[in-house]
Amino acid sequence: MPHISDCFNKKSRYIKSAGLTETAAVKLRENTASQMAERLSALLQIQNDFFPCFDWAFPPPLLSKSSAPDSIEDLFSVSSVTPGRYSIYLHSPFCKSLCSFCYYAVIPGDSDRMAEDYIDHLVKEMAMYSPVMEGMTCESVYFGGGTPTFLQNDLLVKVFSSLQRYFLLAADAEITIEASPGTLPEEKLWLLRELGVNRLSYGIQSLDERLLKGMNRDYSLAEARVELSSAVNLLGNVNVDTMYGFAGEHQDDLLNTLSELYELGVPSVSIYALDQQRSQTLQNFAPPKDELYQHKIEQFARAEAFLGTKGFRPVLQNVFADPERASYRHQVRRWDNLPLLGLGINAQGYAPQRPYQNISGIKSYCQQLAEGRLPVATVDKLDRELEVCREITSKLRFTYMSTEQIKFKYGLDVRKVFRDLIDSLEGMGFLTCQDDILCMTPAAAYYNNILPMLFSPDAFKERLSGLPEEYIATFPVPRILTGIGKTQSAAFEFGEAGGERRVSPERRKFLHAHNVVRRNNPERRETAGRRSVDRMGAWSVAAAG
Repeated sequence: MPHISDCFNKKSRYIKSAGLTETAAVKLRENTASQMAERLSALLQIQNDFFPCFDWAFPPPLLSKSSAPDSIEDLFSVSSVTPGRYSIYLHSPFCKSLCSFCYYAVIPGDSDRMAEDYIDHLVKEMAMYSPVMEGMTCESVYFGGGTPTFLQNDLLVKVFSSLQRYFLLAADAEITIEASPGTLPEEKLWLLRELGVNRLSYGIQSLDERLLKGMNRDYSLAEARVELSSAVNLLGNVNVDTMYGFAGEHQDDLLNTLSELYELGVPSVSIYALDQQRSQTLQNFAPPKDELYQHKIEQFARAEAFLGTKGFRPVLQNVFADPERASYRHQVRRWDNLPLLGLGINAQGYAPQRPYQNISGIKSYCQQLAEGRLPVATVDKLDRELEVCREITSKLRFTYMSTEQIKFKYGLDVRKVFRDLIDSLEGMGFLTCQDDILCMTPAAAYYNNILPMLFSPDAFKERLSGLPEEYIATFPVPRILTGIGKTQSAAFEFGEAGGERRVSPERRKFLHAHNVVRRNNPERRETAGRRSVDRMGAWSVAAAG
């Protein structure tokens, strides 16, 4: 069997995705709510991985790929459901060293000359997109990698000055840069602040030297603590990436790291489980039977409970923040189908109904741009059904979903289309439905890769039946999605849409703060007259313990 991931909504440089045919291979069985619940209960008796990295995606990266469009105008030819707004992701592949768990496109070691040439071509790519985005506002920028702060200061100046030159950035735009220990002296922090950076994502993984030795992380913990302290003082809005699930990990290792980060004043943390699936190349690939599976679940639950006592709330399932001091608008807004310019090698972008990915090789990327050609490698062409389900499934997976917002934005009645599915999931204790808000329960967290994908069109699930038979039989996600039968109760009917209802930053901050009170006050949670958005953080593993 080909080397294919069991969670085919992941991407990795090591994983080859299966391909889908354009037409359905087998018609799905009809369902009632009771039949659906019965079938799902039987199908869920299989181990699935727990809280993978944030780049879970719907539709999964196995759709039939289209070649690159002739122009940016062609790429952005479909009208956006979030008109006039977009965000930007930039990728710098250069890193001090290659971490053992990394599956991204990176170039480790000193490469100043290559970096200079690469940034010149990155600026060319900005210039290509600029005319198409004219008149629209960029509300967030995320500069990831790699390690962007590994770049020399003059190259950072060139990147951020070019952003200002070619795009209209909102006055309150969230501008994030990723950093690693040993690349962030205080003078660079001052420079970043002057360049407009107002959010830092710092990849430290652990403050335990014993664990770091197994990650190929070559840095001084003392230096990292100094850099973090300076970043909190100068920028304030700092997120730290942490990781758990290592072989030989002690029960309190993650909690000790989180506790020290809290003492350092860090207002936001991301918590990732080590994903062996994406960091190993295997000849005979099979579903992972993770010996640390239960340990990882317990680790995450303890971490979530600890952060809750410190006033942190979940922004996404594995990202926790103090709502008064931190933000993560860029990532949250992805699930609103906000257009995303993906700039740089291997960058993933989203044009309306057109998720796309750039060329992965730096030489080919630069050559395309030097010839005045768009460096896009592949495009997934979505129809309206997949577009709206991209928003529905992603929001259920990471936060919550408002049926009123979907109806206003797309003219679609979610409760009508998925009536029996909603009833069955609610009856099984996996979904809460209060007012216009659908939210997964703590019990659903253990199946967080699967349950949201049930809210996909039946036509798409039928196409999955065209995957190799041994693949469907062996791997959990396609097995469940094809085995459950139809989950639609009615056809997709798109009425008049009103566009996007936007929430002001001040209103978002209020909702975030209000939600912290709700999570820590069970009595308030049940009082009459509460707002539907008060349930924003309901999907909690700690609560399931």
